Amino acid sequence: MEELKLKRLEYFSGRPGPLVLIIMDGIGIGNNEDDNAFYLAKTPFLDEIQREYPKKKLYIELKAHGTAVGLPTDSEMGNSEVGHNAIGGGNVVKQRALISKEAIESKNLFQSLKWKELVSSVKKKNKTLHLIGLLSDGYVHSHITHLVGLLRGAKESGIRKVRIHVLLDGRDVPPQSALDYIDMLKGELEQINSETSYDYRIASGGGRMRVTMDRYNSDWGMVQRGWEAHVCGFPEILPNYPGFFKSAREAVETARRNDPDISDQYLPSFVVADHGNQAIGHMENGDVVLFFNFRGDRALQISRAFDEGADFDDFLKICEPNVSYYGLMQYDEKENIPRNYLLDPPFMKESLTKYLCATKITQFAIAETHKFGHVTYFYNGNKEGYVDETLEKYVEIKSDPSETIKDRPKMKAFEVTEELEKTINSGMYKYLRVNLANGDMVGHTGDKAAAIIAAETVDTCVKKIVELVNKMNGITVITADHGNLEEMNHYKTSHTLNPVMFAIVDSMYNGEYEINENIDNPQLGNVAATLVNLLGYEKPTPFMESLIRFK
Repeated sequence: MEELKLKRLEYFSGRPGPLVLIIMDGIGIGNNEDDNAFYLAKTPFLDEIQREYPKKKLYIELKAHGTAVGLPTDSEMGNSEVGHNAIGGGNVVKQRALISKEAIESKNLFQSLKWKELVSSVKKKNKTLHLIGLLSDGYVHSHITHLVGLLRGAKESGIRKVRIHVLLDGRDVPPQSALDYIDMLKGELEQINSETSYDYRIASGGGRMRVTMDRYNSDWGMVQRGWEAHVCGFPEILPNYPGFFKSAREAVETARRNDPDISDQYLPSFVVADHGNQAIGHMENGDVVLFFNFRGDRALQISRAFDEGADFDDFLKICEPNVSYYGLMQYDEKENIPRNYLLDPPFMKESLTKYLCATKITQFAIAETHKFGHVTYFYNGNKEGYVDETLEKYVEIKSDPSETIKDRPKMKAFEVTEELEKTINSGMYKYLRVNLANGDMVGHTGDKAAAIIAAETVDTCVKKIVELVNKMNGITVITADHGNLEEMNHYKTSHTLNPVMFAIVDSMYNGEYEINENIDNPQLGNVAATLVNLLGYEKPTPFMESLIRFK
C-alpha cells in the first residue's frame, strides 16, 4: 500500500492530540417546529456549536441525501449505508439503489446470463419463483418499482408461477402505510394474471423488524420467523391472530384490530392460505428464490440460512426444501454471500482507512451493535474486517433488542462513550471514530418523547467526548450521516431530506484554517479530505475537495 501513503502538508502538521470523528446517526438540521425532536430537546452543547461555530468559520451544513450520496435522484432520503460510504470513501459512488434501478428499467438485467440461468432453473422443472423483500418505496433497502420490474421481467421470460413474500416497512415510510403498497402490488399481480394464464400471488409476509430482516446477528428469532412463514408456510399464531389468512390485507387488518397503534415494521408473520390452512406459497424442492432487496446488512442472515444448507446452525429449521437461492446483489464480497446473485455491488477502490493505514496512522472505531457495521463495513467501502489489524481496533458494544428502543432511548450511548473515553485516554490511537445510534434508531420508533431523550443523550455524550479531546490537545469533528428525528410529525419514522451539521472543535485553534464557504455543494463526500487535512496531510487525488482552506 506504499502508493497510498499520504504526503505531509507544508503549512499544517495537525495537533499533538487525537482527531475524533463523531457521527450522530439520524440527526439532521430541520425547521424549529414542534415536530423537531432535536429542537424540542435540551441540547445546550450542540446548540452552542450551531450558534457560535459559524461565527468562527468552523461550521457548515452538508447535503446528505439524493445524488450527493449516489442515490437515483434528490427526492431520495439519505441513509446510514450511503452516508457512511460517502464519509469513509471520500467520494460519491453509484449506490446499490441506482445500480438496481438502471439494470431493471433498462431491462439489461433480463438479458444477463445470471437471469437466464435463474429462468432456466424455474422453467426446466415447471417450478415456482419466490420473491422475498421489503415492500415499500423507501429506497433504503428496496423499491416497489424494482419488484414490479422483476415481476414484468419474469412474465416476459415465461415464468408461469410466482409467489411474493412481502416484508412490510413502516420505518422508511409512514408507519401504517402497508396496505397502500399491498394494494399497489395486488393491482400489478391482477393485471399480469388477467393478461396471461399465469399464477402470481402474495404468499406470506410480516413486519421488517419482526420478520426476516435482522442484522449484525442481533436477533436470529426474526430470521427464524421469516423462514417458517416464507419457506415452510407456518406463521405466528397469537391471541386473536390465527396467522393464516385469505390475503395479506386481511392479515394487516387483523393485526391492527388487535393493536390499532402498531407500526407496520412490527407486524407478526402471516401466511396466505386456501381452505384448511394450506399455504399457497410454501417452498418446494426445485423452486427458485430471489431476495430482491439491494442493500446488504439486513439481507445477510436470511441469505446465510439459504446458502449454508445443513451446515447452518443459528436456528433450527423445521423444514428445508432444496431450492436455488439468489440475491438481487452480492451482499458480502469477502464472505461470498450469497453464492448466487444478479448484480455486482458498488465498487469503492480506496477508502480513508486504506490511506491512513498506508501512512501508519493508528485508528479506532466504536459503535453499538445497531450501527457497528456502518462505522466499519460501510465506512470502509463495503469491505469486511480490518485493513491492517496492526494499526486498527474496532469495538462493538452489544445493543439491547430492537423492540426495547422506544422504552430505552438512551440505548448504549453512555457505554459507547465510556469505552471511547478510555481509549482516548490510552493515547494509542491518532484517529478515532464513533457512531452514536440514538437519533436514527429512536427516530424510527415514531415516538417523539423518546426521540427528545435520545437527542439529549447524544448532546451529553458529544460534550463529554469533546471536553476530553480538548484536554488531550486534539480535534473533534461533529457530523451526522442523514436526518431523522428532526421531523416526527404524525409519528413519522422515516429519514429526511435535511442537511446535517459539520463542526470542527479544535482545542489549539489559532486561525490556521477555516471552512471554505465557497465550496460547491458541500456534502458528506467532502468529509474524508477534511479529516486528512486536519491530521496534517495533503488530500489524496481521488478524494473530493476538503471543506477547509488554509490561510
